[in-house]
Amino acid sequence: MSLLLAITILVCDVFAIVKIIKSSAEVGRKYLWVFLICLLPLAGFLLWLVKGPKD
Repeated sequence: MSLLLAITILVCDVFAIVKIIKSSAEVGRKYLWVFLICLLPLAGFLLWLVKGPKD
């Protein structure tokens, strides 16, 4: 069960990082989001999901 959770978080983080890199945001903001997601995988993804995408 924990392996499935870890894989799910990893997939979500990779998805978020790809979306961040492809976005039109400033380079500094991109670095900050990627750093946050790498530092805090679950919390970083959830913060990005709430505060990040403007679509």
